[in-house]
Amino acid sequence: MSIRLHFSTCLFIVLCLLGCKREVVFIQDAEDMERMEPDSILLAEMISIREQAMITKNMPMALSQFGKQATWINSQGYFFEGQDEVEKFHGMLAGNDSLDYWYKAGKPKIRLLDSNNALVYYSWKMFWYQKAQKTDTVIREIGLMTLNAQKQNNQWKWVAVTNQHTPWFYEKIKAVTIE
Repeated sequence: MSIRLHFSTCLFIVLCLLGCKREVVFIQDAEDMERMEPDSILLAEMISIREQAMITKNMPMALSQFGKQATWINSQGYFFEGQDEVEKFHGMLAGNDSLDYWYKAGKPKIRLLDSNNALVYYSWKMFWYQKAQKTDTVIREIGLMTLNAQKQNNQWKWVAVTNQHTPWFYEKIKAVTIE
C-alpha cells in the first residue's frame, strides 16, 4: 500500500469518526451559545419560547412548536395523541377556572441524534395556586421533560414528549454514574 493511499485512508477514517460525534449541550450563558451548532441553538431557543409561552399562558405560541402527529405523555401517565389532543391538554392547563400556576424551566440538555432528530431534556416546576388567593399554593409539581424533536420541512418540531415527576428541580441536568 502506498503512503499516499494509506494517508488518504487514515484521513477518511478520522473525518468519518469526527462526523459521527453528536453534540450534547447545556445552555448556560452567551459564551455557550457561541460554541453551539446552529440546530442546538434553535432547539434551545424553542425551550425558551416554550417557557415564556407557559408563563404568559400563550398556548398558541407553545403549540406552534408541535408537529401534526405529536404525542404527549403527561406527568400522571396520560397519553395524548395528535396535535388536537395536545392542544386540549394545554388548554386545560391555561383555562382552569379556579387554579392558576407559576412555571419555570431549567437549562436544557440537547442531544443531536442526526441532522433531523434530537432529544431535549429539561427540568420544570409548576406550582398551582388558588386564583382567589395567590399565596395559597395547593399543588407543587416538579419534573423532567423529554422532548423528541424532528426537522420537518427544515423546521424543528416536537413530535413526542414525555413528562415525569421528580423529587427535585434541577437547574442543570447532570449525568450520574454508579460506582
